[in-house]
Amino acid sequence: MAVKIKRKTWKIIITVGVVAVAVAVALVLLLNRFGEKEATVTVQTYTVERGNVKNSLVVYGTVQPKQEYTFTFNGDLVDEMLVSVGARVTEGQALVKLDPSQQELALLQAQRALAEAKASGVRADVNEKEVALKIAQANYDDATLKAPFAGVVTEINQAAESSKSWSLLLIDTSKLYLEVQVDQLDAPSVAVGQSATATIEPLPDKTWDVKVTEVAGMAEEVGNSTVVITKTSFPYSDPLVLVGYTVEMEIATASATDVLVVPISCLTETPRGWIVMKVVDGQATPQAVTIGVKSDTYAEITSGLKEGDVLQSAAKTATGSTPTRQDSGFPGGDMPIGGFGGGPGMP
Repeated sequence: MAVKIKRKTWKIIITVGVVAVAVAVALVLLLNRFGEKEATVTVQTYTVERGNVKNSLVVYGTVQPKQEYTFTFNGDLVDEMLVSVGARVTEGQALVKLDPSQQELALLQAQRALAEAKASGVRADVNEKEVALKIAQANYDDATLKAPFAGVVTEINQAAESSKSWSLLLIDTSKLYLEVQVDQLDAPSVAVGQSATATIEPLPDKTWDVKVTEVAGMAEEVGNSTVVITKTSFPYSDPLVLVGYTVEMEIATASATDVLVVPISCLTETPRGWIVMKVVDGQATPQAVTIGVKSDTYAEITSGLKEGDVLQSAAKTATGSTPTRQDSGFPGGDMPIGGFGGGPGMP
């Protein structure tokens, strides 16, 4: 009897253990199922229509003057500084008066030598002294530095020691242009005549339409980059725009007007070219297309589609909610969510 009781007890223990394990497994599966978030599949459609597309390049640079000139002179010879920084001057206006003592003496000597040559009557000697007088006169005139063009004095640098060179910078603001730096990898897409939109950093609420007028014939090192200097026109007269201001410019490197356009999200690149998923009789079917101008958001379609065709964009999945659908111009109602129905050419 003791042996039978022992066997029955073991059977009960084993049975209870199996049931407990089964319950635990079922509980785990149930918890996992409830804890698992449902996948969200968002399918969007797009109706092909006509529009404009532009490919652009954003670059940076500065406002530049029409021309500039730097005077350099010996500080020891400065007799009088006639202008200050910010002064607007006219062409020919005196800017700096230098000590003319030496030049004046040389001029008097040249005048006397010419008079003596004329008195001697030797024509060759007269010609020589006339040239010497012109040089002496020019040197004397140079003792007063004059503006070669109308402009603004922007810098006057006086050396700590008067014996060292001083300098004065004059700029011509009668016409401005914008100079930007284009990375060497982007330079091949930039050409004279392209349109651009400029924003000047201190004046963010304004934009200016400009055109590329010059692309440098060689690249140069600027910091750690290799760039091509590019210039654009700036046919505006605005006293708020100052030389040296920072410029952000968007150059339209390619554009197409009144063409078939589709969102980039509808395009897929394959080894054989670009395709879209065209909706035919409620089913998404692969359709080969050829693209033209492409921006970050839209692309021109040059072949493969016609206006009014409906496309399905690439499906996006997420978790945390039930499947949804966003239809845009889908004819006749619902579009299937999930598979494409095995259209031709589908992998």
